[in-house]
Amino acid sequence: MAVRPYRDSDFEAIVEIERLSFPVGAYSRRMLRHMLNEEGSRTLVYEDGRVLGYITAIPLDTVSFDVESIAVLPEAQGRGIGRQLLSAVEELMAQEGFTVSILEVREKNSGAIRFYQNMGYRIISFMPKYYREEFEGSRGAYRMLKFIGQER
Repeated sequence: MAVRPYRDSDFEAIVEIERLSFPVGAYSRRMLRHMLNEEGSRTLVYEDGRVLGYITAIPLDTVSFDVESIAVLPEAQGRGIGRQLLSAVEELMAQEGFTVSILEVREKNSGAIRFYQNMGYRIISFMPKYYREEFEGSRGAYRMLKFIGQER
Protein backbone atom coordinates (compact mmCIF):
# COMPACT_ATOMS: atom_id res chain seq x y z
CA MET A 1 0.00 0.00 0.00
CA ALA A 2 1.59 3.22 -1.10
CA VAL A 3 1.03 6.66 -2.53
CA ARG A 4 3.45 7.20 -5.37
CA PRO A 5 3.92 9.41 -8.43
CA TYR A 6 1.87 8.63 -11.54
CA ARG A 7 3.47 6.57 -14.31
CA ASP A 8 2.25 6.32 -17.91
CA SER A 9 1.44 2.66 -17.24
CA ASP A 10 -1.23 3.85 -14.73
CA PHE A 11 -3.30 5.56 -17.43
CA GLU A 12 -5.79 2.76 -18.12
CA ALA A 13 -6.41 2.28 -14.39
CA ILE A 14 -7.12 6.00 -14.01
CA VAL A 15 -9.54 5.91 -16.96
CA GLU A 16 -11.43 3.10 -15.21
CA ILE A 17 -11.40 4.83 -11.81
CA GLU A 18 -12.76 7.99 -13.43
CA ARG A 19 -15.52 6.09 -15.26
CA LEU A 20 -16.64 4.21 -12.14
CA SER A 21 -16.35 7.19 -9.79
CA PHE A 22 -18.22 9.81 -11.82
CA PRO A 23 -21.41 8.55 -13.48
CA VAL A 24 -22.06 12.15 -14.62
CA GLY A 25 -19.30 14.38 -15.99
CA ALA A 26 -16.36 11.97 -15.93
CA TYR A 27 -13.28 13.12 -17.81
CA SER A 28 -12.88 11.55 -21.25
CA ARG A 29 -9.69 9.70 -22.16
CA ARG A 30 -8.55 12.76 -24.12
CA MET A 31 -9.27 15.10 -21.21
CA LEU A 32 -7.47 12.79 -18.78
CA ARG A 33 -4.43 12.54 -21.03
CA HIS A 34 -4.32 16.35 -21.28
CA MET A 35 -4.74 16.82 -17.51
CA LEU A 36 -2.10 14.25 -16.61
CA ASN A 37 0.41 15.73 -19.05
CA GLU A 38 -0.33 19.43 -18.54
CA GLU A 39 2.77 21.45 -17.73
CA GLY A 40 3.27 21.57 -13.96
CA SER A 41 0.65 18.88 -13.34
CA ARG A 42 1.37 16.58 -10.39
CA THR A 43 -0.47 13.29 -10.19
CA LEU A 44 -0.19 10.74 -7.43
CA VAL A 45 -1.76 7.30 -7.28
CA TYR A 46 -2.62 4.99 -4.42
CA GLU A 47 -1.50 1.45 -5.16
CA ASP A 48 -2.25 -1.73 -3.28
CA GLY A 49 -1.45 -4.43 -5.80
CA ARG A 50 -3.31 -2.28 -8.31
CA VAL A 51 -4.15 1.42 -8.61
CA LEU A 52 -7.14 2.16 -6.37
CA GLY A 53 -7.18 5.95 -6.54
CA TYR A 54 -5.52 9.05 -7.93
CA ILE A 55 -5.24 12.80 -7.46
CA THR A 56 -4.04 15.53 -9.80
CA ALA A 57 -3.00 19.04 -8.77
CA ILE A 58 -2.25 21.83 -11.23
CA PRO A 59 -0.55 25.12 -10.29
CA LEU A 60 -2.69 28.21 -10.85
CA ASP A 61 0.04 30.74 -10.06
CA THR A 62 3.14 30.87 -7.85
CA VAL A 63 1.28 30.31 -4.57
CA SER A 64 -1.95 28.43 -5.35
CA PHE A 65 -2.87 25.19 -7.03
CA ASP A 66 -6.09 23.50 -8.06
CA VAL A 67 -6.98 19.97 -7.03
CA GLU A 68 -8.18 19.19 -10.53
CA SER A 69 -9.39 15.67 -9.80
CA ILE A 70 -9.42 13.09 -7.03
CA ALA A 71 -11.11 9.72 -7.27
CA VAL A 72 -11.06 6.34 -5.55
CA LEU A 73 -12.60 3.15 -6.90
CA PRO A 74 -16.07 2.83 -5.34
CA GLU A 75 -15.18 -0.60 -3.92
CA ALA A 76 -12.16 0.90 -2.12
CA GLN A 77 -13.88 3.97 -0.67
CA GLY A 78 -14.13 4.37 3.10
CA ARG A 79 -10.59 3.10 3.71
CA GLY A 80 -8.88 6.49 4.00
CA ILE A 81 -7.37 6.39 0.51
CA GLY A 82 -8.78 9.78 -0.50
CA ARG A 83 -7.49 11.30 2.73
CA GLN A 84 -4.01 9.88 2.08
CA LEU A 85 -3.99 11.11 -1.52
CA LEU A 86 -5.15 14.62 -0.63
CA SER A 87 -2.69 14.89 2.27
CA ALA A 88 0.16 13.65 0.07
CA VAL A 89 -0.51 16.14 -2.73
CA GLU A 90 -0.85 19.00 -0.23
CA GLU A 91 2.50 18.01 1.30
CA LEU A 92 4.14 17.77 -2.13
CA MET A 93 2.83 21.17 -3.18
CA ALA A 94 3.81 22.75 0.16
CA GLN A 95 7.36 21.45 -0.32
CA GLU A 96 7.36 23.25 -3.67
CA GLY A 97 6.33 26.51 -2.00
CA PHE A 98 2.60 26.55 -2.64
CA THR A 99 0.44 27.85 0.22
CA VAL A 100 -3.13 27.72 -1.11
CA SER A 101 -5.10 24.70 -2.28
CA ILE A 102 -8.30 25.33 -4.25
CA LEU A 103 -10.88 22.88 -5.55
CA GLU A 104 -14.37 22.75 -6.97
CA VAL A 105 -17.05 20.28 -5.95
CA ARG A 106 -20.60 19.71 -7.13
CA GLU A 107 -23.08 21.41 -4.81
CA LYS A 108 -25.15 18.20 -4.55
CA ASN A 109 -22.15 16.02 -3.64
CA SER A 110 -22.65 16.27 0.11
CA GLY A 111 -20.28 13.39 0.88
CA ALA A 112 -17.40 15.06 -0.94
CA ILE A 113 -18.19 18.44 0.63
CA ARG A 114 -18.05 16.88 4.13
CA PHE A 115 -14.80 15.10 3.22
CA TYR A 116 -13.16 18.34 2.12
CA GLN A 117 -14.45 20.23 5.16
CA ASN A 118 -13.05 17.49 7.42
CA MET A 119 -9.72 17.96 5.59
CA GLY A 120 -9.73 21.68 6.46
CA TYR A 121 -11.26 23.22 3.34
CA ARG A 122 -13.88 25.95 3.51
CA ILE A 123 -16.38 27.14 0.95
CA ILE A 124 -15.40 30.50 -0.52
CA SER A 125 -17.86 30.87 -3.42
CA PHE A 126 -20.72 29.29 -5.34
CA MET A 127 -20.81 28.99 -9.14
CA PRO A 128 -24.36 28.15 -10.31
CA LYS A 129 -23.44 26.94 -13.82
CA TYR A 130 -19.93 25.55 -13.34
CA TYR A 131 -20.52 22.08 -14.80
CA ARG A 132 -21.78 21.28 -18.30
CA GLU A 133 -23.81 18.24 -17.21
CA GLU A 134 -26.47 18.34 -14.53
CA PHE A 135 -26.19 16.14 -11.45
CA GLU A 136 -29.34 15.76 -9.36
CA GLY A 137 -30.84 18.77 -11.16
CA SER A 138 -27.89 21.11 -10.66
CA ARG A 139 -24.85 22.31 -12.58
CA GLY A 140 -23.61 24.29 -9.57
CA ALA A 141 -20.34 23.95 -7.73
CA TYR A 142 -18.73 25.26 -4.58
CA ARG A 143 -15.19 26.55 -4.73
CA MET A 144 -13.30 25.55 -1.60
CA LEU A 145 -9.96 26.73 -0.23
CA LYS A 146 -7.37 25.59 2.30
CA PHE A 147 -4.12 27.21 3.38
CA ILE A 148 -1.31 24.66 3.45
CA GLY A 149 2.32 24.44 4.46
CA GLN A 150 2.12 27.07 7.16
CA GLU A 151 0.26 27.81 10.35
CA ARG A 152 -2.89 29.83 9.74
